[in-house]
Amino acid sequence: MTPRGMTGLAMIMGLFTLLPAAEALADGGVVVRQTPRHTPLPAAGVPMRNRLAAPPDNEVKADNAPDPRAGGASRLPAVSASTRAYGSFGIPYTSVRVQDGPPAGSANQANRLSTTYPYRTIGRVVFQYNGGQAHCSASLIMRSVLVTAAHCAGDLGSNALFSGWTFRPGFYGPNGSTPQQQEPFGAWTTEAVAVAPTWLNGKDTGSGAARNNDLAVFIVSKNNGQFIGDMVGWMGYGWNNFSFTRSAKTRSMWTGATTTLGYPGLMDFGSIMQRADGPSFLTTVRRAKQIWQGNNFTQGSSGGPWVVNFGYRAADLNGGAQPGAASAMNVVVGVTSWGSLDPNIIKDNYSSQFGQNKEYPGKDYGGYGAGNIGALLQALCSSAPVPGGPSYAALGYCNSSFN
Repeated sequence: MTPRGMTGLAMIMGLFTLLPAAEALADGGVVVRQTPRHTPLPAAGVPMRNRLAAPPDNEVKADNAPDPRAGGASRLPAVSASTRAYGSFGIPYTSVRVQDGPPAGSANQANRLSTTYPYRTIGRVVFQYNGGQAHCSASLIMRSVLVTAAHCAGDLGSNALFSGWTFRPGFYGPNGSTPQQQEPFGAWTTEAVAVAPTWLNGKDTGSGAARNNDLAVFIVSKNNGQFIGDMVGWMGYGWNNFSFTRSAKTRSMWTGATTTLGYPGLMDFGSIMQRADGPSFLTTVRRAKQIWQGNNFTQGSSGGPWVVNFGYRAADLNGGAQPGAASAMNVVVGVTSWGSLDPNIIKDNYSSQFGQNKEYPGKDYGGYGAGNIGALLQALCSSAPVPGGPSYAALGYCNSSFN
């Protein structure tokens, strides 16, 4: 197996914004950086892959011990989610293009599906890397907060960040597509990013591609005074294995039904959103807390959301039917981190678990939830665009509930 991320290109340090020594925070803290304002980057970019070495399959161990921690998710409407079909690989899954109607260039709007909620909360993020551009996948989990993989923000152990992040929600860009299809809701730049200091200094728990904290969160700048979430909406986020369960039926393995979305480079050249559905399992790989699923996504899908109870509208229940215990819809519980570079060999995918771990053991960080996702969001949302001024949370960027 090889890791998922960016194509192998030499690193040119002059392109990166180096972190000041004052930001070399102790383990368990969060590095928050303002991202310079810039003109939106073009939509092109090589697919990003995680360049760290992937652990062997025999080092992947299922987590099947009881979990004393309390799971949770940000507040969204409580609705039931329907079941999904599955395929016939080692870990079953299905994979399909997010497209409605004939291909681009036809009279019909082929990108209609990717512009509907919740698909339109997901998009491609392009950034400056190695003298050119690379792309990852990302999703909105608050009114103006984007989540993606940490390796789409900066290389492990580099003490540096990439630059020029530009997010296009609902991106649809195959040959023949129109500018309106490529940017159905515009191009959005960023103002601030939060990552684990252990990611930047290379001390994050794990080895190779398997790490505890391969996630990053961004503040998205307003466009013409408007929040991005007011245009496209946003999903929620969960922690401590929200919506996962273990029983004799799963041989005591923690199992969840997940929908993974993103722009893998080996599927439609990374130009069309893809969706995969199937079971996911909690695992520990080289001491790193991971989620594992069957999947044929490749580089470029890095940072794409892993969603439980994905869907638009739930059915009206009748005849005494009741929703399940974890019924919140569209909850992001991870982002694509690494997997097989060649989808013809091993069809798998991994994410750092959102929740409590060695670096972020807290049960709650300022009301934003437990563990890594809560700590990063607390640090990001409590920071301010102007020193001494109101925080991003106070300015409305971090709203999490909507009607």
